[in-house]
Amino acid sequence: MALDFRPAWNSWRQSRPFLGGLVIVAGGAEIAAVRLTLPIHSSPIIVPPGLLIAAGIVACGLLLLFYPVQRSVCATAAVLLAISALTTAHLGGYLAGTALAAAGGAVAFAWVPPRPPAPAPGRGGPPGFTLIQGEADGRPDRPDSPLGTDRRLRAAGASSEGRPVTDITGRPSPRAWAGLGSQTSGGWSDLR
Repeated sequence: MALDFRPAWNSWRQSRPFLGGLVIVAGGAEIAAVRLTLPIHSSPIIVPPGLLIAAGIVACGLLLLFYPVQRSVCATAAVLLAISALTTAHLGGYLAGTALAAAGGAVAFAWVPPRPPAPAPGRGGPPGFTLIQGEADGRPDRPDSPLGTDRRLRAAGASSEGRPVTDITGRPSPRAWAGLGSQTSGGWSDLR
């Protein structure tokens, strides 16, 4: 019986800037390949700067694939290294490697992680938020609640008696000033 790895692979691939990282690795490999095919005119002990830059680009691509938390740093570093490869690695691998690495860096920088699934319809928000709102007990309206008996009126800026909601100092609340005062019984005259 063969195991189906596709759902796990798709989940892993979608949780990181996969395409951007892959294109960056391809650009770094192309820069390294062009640099290695040309004769080296310096000492064989010293590593040419073009190979170091290509290795940095490949490292940025691999970090994007396996450590996507730092995607903006790695993507920016890949673009900067690709630009510096223009002067050190024969026009950045005849411009193809620089173009690949810069495009991959842009794609990786623009990538955003997928949103978590939305909460179930009905009572939304995290559990602590329902405690703050006073809705954790499961009863829709409580007579002893400071919000009154009609929460919709309260949210619109009016109390259950039709007067605008006031703060501690007796001034109308900001919601009442937002144009919702006309929904109360006395209209704007109650706001003064």
